[in-house]
Parts: sequence; C-alpha cells; structure tokens
Amino acid sequence: MTTLMLEKKLMPFSAPVEGGLLRWLYLHLPPRPIENRKMHKGYGEAFSILMGELEMKELSASDLSAIRQYLSAIIPFVEEYEQKEFPIGDVSAEDMLRSLMESHKLTQYDLAKELGGQPVVSNILNGKRKLSRKQIERLAVRFHISPATFYARPTVPA
Repeated sequence: MTTLMLEKKLMPFSAPVEGGLLRWLYLHLPPRPIENRKMHKGYGEAFSILMGELEMKELSASDLSAIRQYLSAIIPFVEEYEQKEFPIGDVSAEDMLRSLMESHKLTQYDLAKELGGQPVVSNILNGKRKLSRKQIERLAVRFHISPATFYARPTVPA
C-alpha cells in the first residue's frame, strides 16, 4: 500500500485542521515526543516566537486561536522531556542565590548591602551561614520573586 492510499483511508478519521497557520504549524513543526536537546531547543524557540505573537495580538483571531491550539499540543511534550532530562530536586537557598547571581551577572559585592557585607555573602554561598528571614525578604524584593523561592522544596520523583 502506498502512502497516498493510506492517507486516503485515514482521512475520514483525522481531526479537522483548518488551513493557514495551524495547518502550516502541524505540517512543519508536528507535535511529537521530544527525543533530544536539539529538538527541545527548536520547540523552545518556536514556543517563544508564538507566545510573542499571542502577546502582541496583531494577528487575526483565527491565527491567534491556531497558535493557542498548537501550543496546547506541544506543551505536554516539552513538560515530559524537561521532567525527564532536567529533574527538580532539593534546591538550597545558597544554590538559588548563586543561580540568581549568575543570571543577573552579580558579584558578592553587589549583594553586600542587602545581606550585611561581602563576608556574609561569602559565608552564605559556602554554606557556613543560612539566610535570615530579613535577608530573604530583601532578596525577594531585589529580584522581584517570592520569598518562597529560597525555601527548599521536596524532591520530585523521577
């Protein structure tokens, strides 16, 4: 049996995919399980572009609907891959602070005022000292995040 014959037999069972953007997305970026980091990166880039279009709201209502429908089809695959490849375990306050410092390109001296001096920052990052509630509140304000970010979360089973 040829592919064309198979397509004809299966056509009555297929979900209706409107023309235009949704059809293009399904043909060129078909939702399917993510197999590797390159594929994950591609889905991530497509997701960013499509979310940007949703926020700008410059497309027609049908195209915006097509984007929403497509995103709802790929999100489960992205979540499944990320849970498998990037499991979230216990995150210490020091690790969280270190990550925030790296992402904002900050040094220990940049946080000295909020935390009580550069030696205090060093002791916190080295695990010799814990963040106090006041320090956590100051960091939450500085980074525009919830104070809960600095409290350990239980390990997610793999």
